[in-house]
Parts: sequence; structure tokens; C-alpha cells
Amino acid sequence: MPSYLNSQKLVPRPVPALSNLHEFTPAEEYDLNSVLPAPKTALATALVTVEPLVPLLHADQLSRAFCAPPSGCPDIWFYPYPKGKPFESKEETLIYVEKQRLRTNLLTFAVVDKISGELAGIMSLGCDPAQATLDVKLMGIKIFPKFRGTHVFKHGCFLLLSYALDPVEQGGLGLVRVGWRTPPQNVQSQKAAEKVGLSREGIMRCVLVSELWIL
Repeated sequence: MPSYLNSQKLVPRPVPALSNLHEFTPAEEYDLNSVLPAPKTALATALVTVEPLVPLLHADQLSRAFCAPPSGCPDIWFYPYPKGKPFESKEETLIYVEKQRLRTNLLTFAVVDKISGELAGIMSLGCDPAQATLDVKLMGIKIFPKFRGTHVFKHGCFLLLSYALDPVEQGGLGLVRVGWRTPPQNVQSQKAAEKVGLSREGIMRCVLVSELWIL
């Protein structure tokens, strides 16, 4: 049997440099580091604005939400916590944001409520790392308890869906499909997807090996 050469090696996920978490990096100098381009104009409705997540602009409010005690809702899937439990410091929030930034197939957005002026949650668009297909996933959605059941979720999703699917000449990405993936047990997430017009396609078995909380 011939001997075959295969020099491919898995590239480890980048590790955030704790010495530079971009807490004070000006917005215009903050590198989004995404293969997905940022919107050239503001994404906004009468009630919310969706803008790229920048630590200098959003980390304080994001950290308060991530460090707050649970609201008492039994639905842990929709807590705003990335790992299902509160963070203990702002540094943890900054590390989380930097980990997301280092994932070049993601573009994470802040959802700002126009009525209160507060950060109401975050959402991400994620694509195939090789960008070989004209589709993205709507993912990493964390709506803070105060804004659950309000206009924030629908308006934020509408803006990102429009940005993903609108033609390039209209300011969009010109993609043809937006997906939403969630564990079968996460009924709330499935209902949320249906609220914004997405259709159930089925169960993707054995599709991912990872920790339960990855976003």
C-alpha cells in the first residue's frame, strides 16, 4: 500500500490576550475581525438600533446584564448568560466579547432600545468559515430579561434578516438563506424562530461535538 502525505493540521481557536481586551479601544479603531462586512449605514427601526458590538460603547451595560442575578424565570436557555450562570466580573464579559471577535466567521451586534437608550441584548450573524455558501445563521441571541416580551427581539431579528437578505445594491449582504440552529430541548428558541418567520426543517443529528454552552 502506498504511503500518502497529509500535512493538514487543525488550527486551534485563538486565545484572547488578557493584556489587551480592547476595553478602551476607540470604536473607529476597533477591528471587528469578521469575514462578514459591517453595515455601511445604521440598521434601525423606530424602536431599536442594531450596531456592531464594541467594548468601549457596550461593555459596561453588557457586563451588568451578564453579572446580574437570575431573574427567577425557570427558562435557563433564555437567560442572558453565555454559560448559563452569571459572570463574576467585567473582565469575564470582556474575555467573552474578545473570544467572539476572534471567531472570524461571526459578526456580533448590539441591540439598543431607542425608547430607553439602553443596551437590550446582543445578536450575531455567523457564516461558514470558508464562506463557500450564500447563507448565514442568526445566532448568539441574548435578550436581557427587562426586554423579553417587548419589541426588541422582533425588531432586532428583522433588521439582521433584512441586512443578510437584501441585495448588495440596497445595502445588504445579498445572501439567499438565513438559518437558525437550536437544541431540540430548547422549545423557547424554536418558538422564537417561528415568530420571525423561519420554518422548521428537521433535526440535524450528530452535527456538533462541543460543550453545551458554546455562545
